[in-house]
Formats: sequence, C-alpha cells, structure tokens
Amino acid sequence: MIWLKDVIKDLKEIETITTEEFQNLSEEELIWKPAPDKWSIAECLQHIIIANTIYNKDINKRLQTAEVKTIEYPIKFSITGKLFLYAVDPKYKWKVPAPKIFKPIKDNKVLNGTETVKYFLKLQEEIIETAKKGCAYDHQHVHTYSPLSKLLKFNVGEQLYIMMRHTKRHINQALNVKTKLHKTVA
Repeated sequence: MIWLKDVIKDLKEIETITTEEFQNLSEEELIWKPAPDKWSIAECLQHIIIANTIYNKDINKRLQTAEVKTIEYPIKFSITGKLFLYAVDPKYKWKVPAPKIFKPIKDNKVLNGTETVKYFLKLQEEIIETAKKGCAYDHQHVHTYSPLSKLLKFNVGEQLYIMMRHTKRHINQALNVKTKLHKTVA
C-alpha cells in the first residue's frame, strides 16, 4: 500500500536533490539546452511548476470543503489514475509529449533559471504542506479534475502521487541534462 506519508518522503527527497544538484548552477548552466528541441534544466523545472501549480491549487480548493477524518487512508488508484501514471512515471521509458498548456513556452517560458529553481523549491514546500494536510482527510473521496479534460478525474491521494512521480521523471530529465552539460564543458 502507498500512503501520503510515503509521497511526502519522496517530495522531500526531490527537494533535497533539487537543492544539491541545481541550486548552485550558474544562469548559463540552468538555461543550456543539449539540443534546440530539448529542454534545459530550468525548462524541466518550469514544466513541473506549471503543472503542479494548477493541480496543487485545485487540491487545496477541494480540501477546504472535504470531511476531516481521524484515521489515515492509503492511496487507492482508479483506472484513470493508473493510466495517467503510466504516461508520466519515470520508470516507464516511452515519451509522452507534454500538452501545450504545460509547456515552458510563450507566457510560461523561463525568464530566469535561478529564479525558476527558487520558485520550484518554494512550490515543493507548498505541495508538501498540501500532502500533510491531505493526511487528515478521506482523500479517496475528494476528487480533482485535470485542466485537460473533466473526464480525467483523480482522488486527491492519487493526484499527489502522480504529481510526485511526474516531478521525479523531470528531475531525472534535468539531471541527464546536467550530465551532458558537464561533458560539453570538459
């Protein structure tokens, strides 16, 4: 069984990795792209900022009217949640193109890599707080909806888990970019 406390542990690990691996990089390193059609480290983080900001806001809105429970519930996955997780989880290697709404382009493009890292870390803290708050609710019966389609409905527990796994996928992508960055510098 997967619990929200497990998600919180993984979110904290993501925060630590981001701080250790990206916080001290230069602006040039953060915005460097391995190829014109590939994302930079900052763009990987910006993609997660865009998506997770939307989902975290919706989760908090839904929890405001949810029923508080005194016991913690394990995360239960719907068929939709399992399918969505398959598309974003780092353990699956096939690429799913990011929907336009979540791409770091136009109004959502990276303007400053250093600020992007700072904002990403701030958002991680907010998501951790949301997950902690979610432990006090029957998150199996509180639902969020994807901005892509109202047909994509998730319970709060699975949504937080999907967010965490999707974030790990793009942290791994950013780490891969960092590895290529240091090969080009050497």
